[in-house]
Amino acid sequence: MLSLLRTVSLIFILSCIAHLAYAKTINIKSTATYTENTTYYLDALFDYGLTEEAEKALLHGITLEIHTLFQLRLKREWLWNKTISEKIIIYTIEHKPLTKNFMIIDLKTGIRNSYSNLNAALNHINLLSKIELFDINVLNKNKNYIARIKTFLDIGSLPPPMRPQAYFYSNWDMSSEWLEWEIKP
Repeated sequence: MLSLLRTVSLIFILSCIAHLAYAKTINIKSTATYTENTTYYLDALFDYGLTEEAEKALLHGITLEIHTLFQLRLKREWLWNKTISEKIIIYTIEHKPLTKNFMIIDLKTGIRNSYSNLNAALNHINLLSKIELFDINVLNKNKNYIARIKTFLDIGSLPPPMRPQAYFYSNWDMSSEWLEWEIKP
C-alpha cells in the first residue's frame, strides 16, 4: 500500500513539473492608460516567447497570428461586468525561407516590417504604444470601470490540419492571463 502511495505521489509531482514546463509563454509586463484631449490611449509591454511547436511551425512556413484583446468593462454589484468597449490588435508573424527574414504584419494598418531574426521580430510586437482605445465620453463619473488586456496565439488561424493538435496539446498554449486594472472617469 505504501508503495502505491509513493507511486501515485511521484506521478502527481511529475505531472506538476511537466505542466510548469509548458507555462505561459506570453507575459504582460506593464500597461498604462492615459488621456489626451477626449481619447483614452494604451501603452503596454509584453514578453513574447514561442513554444517549441509554434517556432517549429513558423520555421516551416506556417503563419502565426497573435491577438491582443483590450476590454473596458462596467463594474456591477449584482451581475457580471458589462463590456462597454473592446479593441483587438492582430499581428501575423511569417518566416521567409529564401531571405531567412521574419515578417511582422499589422492586420489593421497593413504595415509590414522585416527582421533578420526571430528575436528582433518578437521585440517589435513586445511594445504597444499610443493605441487609441475609446472616447472619454463613454465613461459615467458615477460608475466604476475595469480595464483588462490579454494576448494569445489564435489557434483558429492555423491551417485546418494543425488545429486539433494545437487545441488539445499544451505545447501550443501561447497566451497570457488577463491583466485587470481600474479606470477612473
